[in-house]
Amino acid sequence: MKRALIVGAGGDIARALAGALDDDYEITSISRQPGEGERWHQTDYSEESVESLARKIERGFDLMFICNGFLHDDEHRPEKSLRDISRDQLLTSFDRNVVVPALILKYFGKHLMRRQRTVLAILSARVGSIDDNRAGGWYGYRASKAALNMITKNASIELGRTNRELIVIALHPGTTHTHLSAPFVAEGRGPEAVTPEETATRLLDVLRGLDSRDTGGFFDWRGNRLPW
Repeated sequence: MKRALIVGAGGDIARALAGALDDDYEITSISRQPGEGERWHQTDYSEESVESLARKIERGFDLMFICNGFLHDDEHRPEKSLRDISRDQLLTSFDRNVVVPALILKYFGKHLMRRQRTVLAILSARVGSIDDNRAGGWYGYRASKAALNMITKNASIELGRTNRELIVIALHPGTTHTHLSAPFVAEGRGPEAVTPEETATRLLDVLRGLDSRDTGGFFDWRGNRLPW
């Protein structure tokens, strides 16, 4: 059986991905939230905790999803204008959307299988595209996702030196009914949302259609390449 690592496993899309992969993969999960089973690992995502988990989880993975993301919480809402920017919110956005995925790459990149087709997919967002930005706003989220895209591109180059069949990509999952999107779906903003299960099916279909020439790319749930 193949092995998959899902980071940010407590999120709605991550749980749906685990459900879709369960028949074909042995799944290891990492999350802030508690879970069941010996392959569910709880962490606060500090560097010490991530490093410790990487030593504990001694196995290679054919597939890795990094699903961590932050848009809002009870104290923070997306900034509509410059006057809404706060140091605390920017630091929170960059910590959750950039620093945590970068630490996972640092310590778990070596756990990716070599000399065979292996996929590392990092959930990003279309609003992180600088070229596609037409509306402005959402400063912290847009900027942190743009930074995440650069981390993804860098990692694709470095990790690809040890596995020419490795595919490292940023993925835009589309509008999905999740805790993250709930306030904006309720307000009727953007395209119609789909269920996490539908999103999981779409994303896995995209991955099946990729090969090593696509590594370092940024794709949406349709499989279309997005501009940086």
